[in-house]
Amino acid sequence: MKTPQGNSPAAVGKLRTAVVGLGGMGQGHCATLREKVPEMELAAVVDTHAETVQRVAAQYGVLGFMDVPAMLSAVRPDAVLVVVPHPLHAAVAVPCLEAGAHVLCEKPLAECVSGADRILQAAEKHHRTLGIMFQERFAPPVAAAIDYVRSGALGPLVRTLAIIPDFRTQHYYEASPWRATWKGEGGGVLVNQAPHDLDIFVQLAGIPSTVWGRTDAHFHRIEVEDCACAMLRYANGANGLLYCSTLEPKDMQLIEVVGERGMLSYRHGRVTCATYSEDLRRMSDTSTEVWGRPKVQAVELPIRDEPSGHFSVMRNFARHILLGEPLRCDAASALGSLELANAVTLSGAMRREISLPVPRAEYDRFLEERRASATFQKKTVAHERVTDPRAQQGR
Repeated sequence: MKTPQGNSPAAVGKLRTAVVGLGGMGQGHCATLREKVPEMELAAVVDTHAETVQRVAAQYGVLGFMDVPAMLSAVRPDAVLVVVPHPLHAAVAVPCLEAGAHVLCEKPLAECVSGADRILQAAEKHHRTLGIMFQERFAPPVAAAIDYVRSGALGPLVRTLAIIPDFRTQHYYEASPWRATWKGEGGGVLVNQAPHDLDIFVQLAGIPSTVWGRTDAHFHRIEVEDCACAMLRYANGANGLLYCSTLEPKDMQLIEVVGERGMLSYRHGRVTCATYSEDLRRMSDTSTEVWGRPKVQAVELPIRDEPSGHFSVMRNFARHILLGEPLRCDAASALGSLELANAVTLSGAMRREISLPVPRAEYDRFLEERRASATFQKKTVAHERVTDPRAQQGR
């Protein structure tokens, strides 16, 4: 007997899972997996920090390793949860997929689109499930908004707007040696703090065809950007604006999508929608009234009361493999938000408009040059492995 994904009979009840990366988020995922995901069994932990490996392995009574090949050989897990810094995702995920393990990867899939391509290609080649930790898709208002947009209720796109702030202190950047550097992180707010909201934005608005962006380090003493903005152009001629930063609290988060038949607004966890009495383009073309305007009617979205958080992604990932449940956070669908992030970064650096898909070779050259020429001396006050308390609340 085999499951829909071809696992061994031993994996039918529980997915034997290794966690690679034991920083604050990785340790949080170990606790979440053990406490809230009955479809998964923690089988091993991996990190390059020996003391942390020993402590966490002893805490959960599992095997601990300091490198991925040794873990794969000794444990042969059904799945691997990748929680290392995103520039290392491909280096960890690809060997795991090649070894026959399914992979659930923290966001973003990689720091650059070419790295994401390599992971996606490995998953396809080896017929393994590849998921991405975009737990915000499970938040009831977000899930309802995505369903509403996909129903076609808004009609063809007219404009988009995304304001994506999430405050960070200087100490946050100095508490980890890899953050906010080209070599360690491969970017700033666009690839670390903004991906969840960029994913929601792309799920609702789609991917633009061109981007003209700018990036800056405005508040923080860091090598990469803490602020980014861009003008967006979509294939049908619609326009959009994007702003993201670590300069202000997330309470001002706003995503708007306006279509020819209606609009949707997502503001810090709340969704509002409306429809127009007449199609905007048709009314513009046919109305004989000088001051004619469509009537706007509010729409009440049905929002399901269901739990959400990291455990929702883990359970859905495991149940997809074990039971064939539809996968709600497939990694291929996460490529769009990384395309957008890389396009804004490249546009800001080159000071010109960038067409999507992002030119892979050009972006790789840009990133390699930034890493090679980096002279920024980062001050690290302490190496603190602390999980974001907001992530703990939504485990």
